Amino acid sequence: MGIVKKILIGTGITAAVAGVVTYVSRLNKMSTELVIVPTVKVHKIALDGITLRVDVRMKNPTRTKIRIKFPFVKLIYKNSVVGSSQSVDKDIEVPAFGEAQVDAMMVQIPFLGLFSIAGDLIKSLQDGTAVKVGVKTTTLINLGWKKIPYEDYQEYNLKNETPTT
Repeated sequence: MGIVKKILIGTGITAAVAGVVTYVSRLNKMSTELVIVPTVKVHKIALDGITLRVDVRMKNPTRTKIRIKFPFVKLIYKNSVVGSSQSVDKDIEVPAFGEAQVDAMMVQIPFLGLFSIAGDLIKSLQDGTAVKVGVKTTTLINLGWKKIPYEDYQEYNLKNETPTT
């Protein structure tokens, strides 16, 4: 094998490795750059419980489009999970330097479950007082060859703006 051929093969392998390393580091950085903005609203207060509507906006400030799993949301009140969204097996694409919106994830919180955990949550929402709830959003970022778990936790002031039925 000639020396020129060895140099070309070595250069090609080096370029391929450098390209893969750059791509992987960009994807790993992207997982820390993803921003999730939840919005929680009282959808309905009825005799069977409270239904909350959770909307989630996912922002991708990087130059690489990403695919993530449909987000799963837990609502936390006074360090206890009071409700969660449905688990959905669906992929969502977030464009480069763009956003994706997931609307109307309904979280049902039965009154029986609330009496033992957070009776004052019901009273505050019925009175129209703002209540601080935690919103924990969990998803998987699909890098193609690897899936990275992603979690986000934010406090949200929830206030009932709908009439009690």
